[in-house]
Amino acid sequence: MKINTLKVAVIGALMVPLTAIHAEEVAPAEDSGFSFSANVGLFSDYIWRGQSQTQRQPALQGGFDVEHSSGFYAGVWASNVEWTTAGSTSAMNENSVEVDVYAGFGFDVGPVYADIGVLQYLYPGHDNPSAATKAETDATEVYAGLGHDFGFVDISGYAYYLVSTDGWNFAEADGTVYYSLDGSIPVGDTPLTVDLHVGYFDFDGTGNSAYDYTDWKVNVDYAFNDNYSMGAFYTDTDQGEAQSKYNNENCFDETFGVYLSASF
Repeated sequence: MKINTLKVAVIGALMVPLTAIHAEEVAPAEDSGFSFSANVGLFSDYIWRGQSQTQRQPALQGGFDVEHSSGFYAGVWASNVEWTTAGSTSAMNENSVEVDVYAGFGFDVGPVYADIGVLQYLYPGHDNPSAATKAETDATEVYAGLGHDFGFVDISGYAYYLVSTDGWNFAEADGTVYYSLDGSIPVGDTPLTVDLHVGYFDFDGTGNSAYDYTDWKVNVDYAFNDNYSMGAFYTDTDQGEAQSKYNNENCFDETFGVYLSASF
């Protein structure tokens, strides 16, 4: 999932104040401190931590977020997926969507911004009783991150820690950690932004460490205005197909993709 964490990857909230038609007759509304936003995107492939989640097929994604001036935020996000039902060792018999629910708190620590929260992955449908592990596909992570905007580049680092016993059909995998390092570079005064990413998935649990891998990504985004953008990306991993837990069709191979997105 592309989580919309506060200050780091959140799509800008659009606040709509209550404005009186005759200001001299109506007292101004008190600011509640809350703002709301929505986002939607069409992607040529849904890549999550270097892996195709849609078997190299397009994905329609979107979500809603609420943010408070105190730093609290919460949201829900969804995308179509196909990895859960791919191949004879599929994790689920019936599933076509991923729904993520998350909440967190962002705050400043001197010149550094910090972010902590919890993220729940949900895959509605029916598990495959013939799956090798019989493990749950749903997963729960807690995360923490730090970052700093240097002006010419905004750098952030995150750690996502699996607290559920199972996750993504990995049994007894609690303690699994995903580390990410990201940089966002504006290209002068142009509408272009270059985003760089590297991550490492460190699986815990008996036999799960065989699936550890590193992923990386380069994304170029062109913003038409404050609401609409398009982009292209390249992503790859160091995990071979033989390491894949599922019969995903080239799910770890290098990928070039494009997208259109909007936020309101």
